[in-house]
Parts: sequence; structure tokens; C-alpha cells
Amino acid sequence: MSYYTLIKDSFPVARKQHRCIWCGGIIHVGMKYRHEISKFDVLQDHRWHLDCDEAAAEYFNDGNGPEFIPYDNERPSDQLERSA
Repeated sequence: MSYYTLIKDSFPVARKQHRCIWCGGIIHVGMKYRHEISKFDVLQDHRWHLDCDEAAAEYFNDGNGPEFIPYDNERPSDQLERSA
């Protein structure tokens, strides 16, 4: 059985572009994002859009986790823009 261990959790402002682990979209320079360093079988270094981080938390709280397919989920703000 695998156990998740959070090592470091921060909410910096991007000084360079990153890729969101949840949706695969770009985290642009100047955006605030979540940076998570954790261990789940292996050491992980993930960055999340803030709205993707909330969507992931909901996904895990609904009993769908602890694993997910990286870059394969929709970004919540993209769904809002399509429905407008």
C-alpha cells in the first residue's frame, strides 16, 4: 500500500512558466500557484493552478483518489468560459 507524505507546500508567484499537473495548462509568469513536494511511492514535485488544486481536492474528497492521470483533467476556469 502506498502512503502520501506532504514534504513542502507553498503558494508562490511564478517567476517562470510551469505546467499544471492537473490540467497540463501553462502557469504563466506572475500567476500565483500551488507548489507541492510530496512522496507517493516516489518523490513528486507538482505545480497546480489554484482552481485546479481546488478541483483536485474535491476529486480526492469524493473518494476518487489517491491517484489521477497527470495533465488529463479539465481546468475548472476553462469549463466556466465555455458555458458563458
